[in-house]
Amino acid sequence: MKAAVFRGIGQIEVTDVPVPEPGSGEVLIRVACCGICGSDLEAFQTGMYEPGLIIGHEFAGTIVETGPGVAGWSVGDRVVVGDLIPCGQCRACRIGNLVACENIYMIGVTHDGGMAEYVKAPAVGLHRLPEGVSMRQGALVEPLTVALHGVRRSRLKPGDQAVVMGAGPIGLLTLQCVRLAGARSIIVTEVDPTRAALAARLGATAVLNPLEDNLSVSLSEMTDGLGPDVIFICTGAPEPFSEAISLVCKGGQIFLLGLPIQPVEADFFSVVMGELSIEGSLAGWAEFPAAIDLIAQGRVDVEALISHEIPLDEGLPEWFNRLSAPGSGAVKVLAWME
Repeated sequence: MKAAVFRGIGQIEVTDVPVPEPGSGEVLIRVACCGICGSDLEAFQTGMYEPGLIIGHEFAGTIVETGPGVAGWSVGDRVVVGDLIPCGQCRACRIGNLVACENIYMIGVTHDGGMAEYVKAPAVGLHRLPEGVSMRQGALVEPLTVALHGVRRSRLKPGDQAVVMGAGPIGLLTLQCVRLAGARSIIVTEVDPTRAALAARLGATAVLNPLEDNLSVSLSEMTDGLGPDVIFICTGAPEPFSEAISLVCKGGQIFLLGLPIQPVEADFFSVVMGELSIEGSLAGWAEFPAAIDLIAQGRVDVEALISHEIPLDEGLPEWFNRLSAPGSGAVKVLAWME
């Protein structure tokens, strides 16, 4: 089968590998399509994956084989897979902190992923796609769970004023989840004009360009001089992490959904004096059913994020290089296996 294999920093190779065989409690999935994730790009730039790993955790497909001990799933079922699958046995799992599982199965990170024609996965991590939700929508379920989990964990309340820094896929999905949560205003910051326009179309109250607009002045004017109640940082760039401390209101919250790939300097004196809250969020294991429902009900538009679709074996490494540079003009790139 064809698969996208991480070979090292700056190296993604589409090559032939054996079709995996599902073991006990596992299924084999014929992948329809898989998205390129920001964490895949960070691995491409920093080498945080092990060489030889098949990448990809934003995918949807159809079960073609079930291993021993699998119940409740059949050949032909259309599914997505939770990217972080907890063991259910360790201390973190026992106290309900599933994302902190000590033995977590991370598909496309610790185990081979779905940027391939076939992938095997634990049946416990499967979620069924209902009729009416397409495979291309299914590939966006996982990033939606990230945004939904973050907004649910945040202190955002109906009527609050929010800022979303970064209008990449996670930022645009966070914007939609913040809107559903009842925010009074949602201001998005973004430098890329394509992404900025999409943020406006998806419900942003205003969109600011941090390279052209004075964020401190603009946000103060837009929030009656108070500052936003919650700032969601949805970018890996280091600047927003330090800037947000001076922008959020007294007693406000800075919520981190982006993964900084560089060290970040922060004014913790202002954090203490302003009684600010800083919190992070990794992934949404428990949010998969809700995310699928939001897509099925048309309450979150995931297809709007899909800017480019390519065959797996045509130009994938070049897209990793393109997406790693500023001004790619892309939002979400889907690779198709069929």
